[in-house]
Amino acid sequence: MMEEAPPDIKRRRISAAGGSPQRIRCLTDLPSGILAHAASFLTEPSRALFAIALDGNSAVSTNERSSAIAGNEWSILDFGGIEEELATKLNDDDIEKVLLCIDAVNKVKRLKLTNCVNITGAGLEPLRGSLIIEQIDLSLVGEHQRPHISPEPLISCSHVLPILDSIIEREGCSLMHLQFPQVWRDEPSAEYEFHAFILRYNQMRGNWEEISCLECNQNLPRGSRNEWIDGDVSDPIFFGTQRHTCYGCMKHYCYSCVTNGVRKLDGCHTCKRDYCVDCIEMHRCLPCNGKNCNDCYKDECHNCSVKFCSDCVEGGHVAGEDKKVHFCDQCSDTCCDDCRFQKFRQGQLDCAECIKLIAPLLVGESLARKQLQEENEQLKVKNKEQQGEIKELKRENKELKLDIKELRSGT
Repeated sequence: MMEEAPPDIKRRRISAAGGSPQRIRCLTDLPSGILAHAASFLTEPSRALFAIALDGNSAVSTNERSSAIAGNEWSILDFGGIEEELATKLNDDDIEKVLLCIDAVNKVKRLKLTNCVNITGAGLEPLRGSLIIEQIDLSLVGEHQRPHISPEPLISCSHVLPILDSIIEREGCSLMHLQFPQVWRDEPSAEYEFHAFILRYNQMRGNWEEISCLECNQNLPRGSRNEWIDGDVSDPIFFGTQRHTCYGCMKHYCYSCVTNGVRKLDGCHTCKRDYCVDCIEMHRCLPCNGKNCNDCYKDECHNCSVKFCSDCVEGGHVAGEDKKVHFCDQCSDTCCDDCRFQKFRQGQLDCAECIKLIAPLLVGESLARKQLQEENEQLKVKNKEQQGEIKELKRENKELKLDIKELRSGT
């Protein structure tokens, strides 16, 4: 049984600055220190949204209350830290208020607009001219998620690119990594304003001091086009993707260096991000043979540990052997068809839903067994006929031998 708190701390009277008791009618009447302590239990984006919500209903100085509640540690702002349902409802006005509240232009080094699919990008205005920001992820999806969003998000080049231009135009720019929305990359065109920005960004990076691969010390970027962001409009797969830069640690490597038989820097076919081997390990998907970062695999067979990427699982794609992984809603087993089928044949599969999942294989085996039985019967008939033919050949052979013997005796 919990001990009862001493009476002197069960209730405390809040005093105003002059020492007289202060009546608390709502949250905004509480001192900033108490609100800041309560906010310390929230995720970073939630703290900022909490501060904005309170300031919207209070006459107290916005800067004073916001700084106390939001705090000062804002090198990374990732909206993936709040519930997806809330993030999808945030608009440009909300994003702008958050960036102003935390003084993002002078504090945020990494910005990730995870799940903010309802913005056009106009709310990024407070970042204009930032010298401190190093990474901006505009893909609107989480770190290990497919970039394809349906319906298409509202984010617009006309709103975002001028803000990015204001950043890369400044001397001392720190912007090393940009992750763009898939909708901007879907239809590459040299006439596209997005392509023109890529050219400007690559020109800006070309004016920096030389950057070398941390593994082989060769100058970067490598390749005939000398690009930090791929601007090849003839290549719809890599157009608009950041090159030579790990999404996780933002260290720079070439694509030729290998460590223990593994590329030092490689790209994930699912989330379209590059990672160095020190941050994320890559594996190959069995059906499509594509390389994917370990966290991007949609399913893994619990029995044989074969991995399947999300593209193959969600798209039902099969290449080579007919081997797919399925999650059973009834018994919560994630297993590939081959392993689930083997369990059935060995009498170890009791789940009716699992049996339904391998029904095509069962039907296929039944048809194959029936076909084999028919072929076996046909072979038996054919064998019997051949045995008769062999018997007839033996009889004829015996008669020929007698004929030969008679001929020799007559001679």
